[in-house]
Amino acid sequence: MNSVEELCTLIGSRITWGPGEDAGSLDADTPLLERGLVDSLAIMEIVAALGKEAGVSLPDTEIVAANFRSPKALWAAIEKLSAEGGK
Repeated sequence: MNSVEELCTLIGSRITWGPGEDAGSLDADTPLLERGLVDSLAIMEIVAALGKEAGVSLPDTEIVAANFRSPKALWAAIEKLSAEGGK
């Protein structure tokens, strides 16, 4: 995982989109929780996909609403983990 754009693609593929919506409308600032785009199941699917597809392991302490407010917020958490030596 090299960019927030790649993260948006991963998240977008795990969201159930409503009529007239699609993954192309997802950007770094999209309010995921506020718009109801993710729920607890979608969050766990995103976490699993991060581990499987990107080699990014989020510890339980990082699976909090604040980190899933937007792709940018999740990207910041991933970068923080990476800087701390985690992945």
